[in-house]
Amino acid sequence: ICCYTLIIDLNVMEQIDEKDYEEFLKSHEFQLLFCGIPKYLYCQLYFKMKNEIFDCGKYFQICPVDDDDLCEENFNPERKYYMSTIEHEIKPSNVEMIFLIDHAWTYRIRDARKHLLTIPKLYERMLSLMNINETNHDLENGIEMILQRMWKYNQTYTLATDQIDPLNDCEEVYEPYWYIMDEVGSMIRHSDTNVNLNCVSFYFQPSQTMYSVIWPIEIIPPYTECFRNYLYTNQTDVILKNVKLLTWNRISYRKKYLRNLLKFDKSLFNTKLEYNKDLFLKCHKNDDYIETTSVISSNTDNQLFKVYTDNELVKQFLNDSHYQFVDNIDECNILFTMKHIENYRHYMENYPQMMFNQFPYENIVTNKELLSLVARRWKHIQKRKMYVIDFQFFDVYF
Repeated sequence: ICCYTLIIDLNVMEQIDEKDYEEFLKSHEFQLLFCGIPKYLYCQLYFKMKNEIFDCGKYFQICPVDDDDLCEENFNPERKYYMSTIEHEIKPSNVEMIFLIDHAWTYRIRDARKHLLTIPKLYERMLSLMNINETNHDLENGIEMILQRMWKYNQTYTLATDQIDPLNDCEEVYEPYWYIMDEVGSMIRHSDTNVNLNCVSFYFQPSQTMYSVIWPIEIIPPYTECFRNYLYTNQTDVILKNVKLLTWNRISYRKKYLRNLLKFDKSLFNTKLEYNKDLFLKCHKNDDYIETTSVISSNTDNQLFKVYTDNELVKQFLNDSHYQFVDNIDECNILFTMKHIENYRHYMENYPQMMFNQFPYENIVTNKELLSLVARRWKHIQKRKMYVIDFQFFDVYF
């Protein structure tokens, strides 16, 4: 075994297979380095993930926030509980001090509402975790509250796989998974100055499981609150750091900060931004403008339209006898999809009478990365003729 595994828990080493451990180090080397996990914790981390050991309860507890608690309050107004140590002192040098956090909910944005409606007890669990009073909301309003507040608890990752073609499955490549840690991990509050824990996501290949992993970065005395940095890394750009932290600030502060930033910071409009042409090309392969116009018969009273869709609401409510659902795109008259259609030329040339719920290049305004590029290009073309700031926007959306 590599020399850096000499500082380890010998009791743990007696319980693991040496070859399996060496394979773990090789296959997870990039993750271990990227996450910044200390080398002397590798063995304990492997042991806990292999055996699914969640032992946070031996060292930490969840406590209610006192009404007069002002510690980091600006960043954590919705969190009514926090995580603290119990009678044990937590030392970074202790090889046992690395812990697994389970994920209460993992999803993609398009599936969030469906999950809350269909996964047993998930709706009730999220209400409790996010401190939303269930008695004040019916099901639909409760779901809306969860979908709004979940951004204060969300973490994200993107899995790279050789099973996806980045040219033909652009949306699959760039769309992240979102997750919310369990009741223990979600109660770790943010701090800029009092950080004493690191928290990262870690994918364990043998069980194909994503965990969150925490470990101390300084000595934490007994009965002391644990904090982490929600931004993961230290931001040298002060503006970027403050903007990223707005999600966890109070609404009144967000409005005030954004108004002042746009009004007084002139450098915001002078920064040269990168123009990423490759992203356009990947997401618009064979999307060239086509002169062909779809020819649709005007006599449709007795026509049967075949519909291909991945939208559950369409499947549920489109029940008119003039429509029939099909499982093969090539058989449909109407293509109604939640994904961006990335090859219009193919459909327009081979199925000129097919109807779509989208139009070519639509995702330059529905995809946030592409919309950002469009906005930058507009700025360059306009050469900053005039910027009119509508402050009502902040009153509505922030």
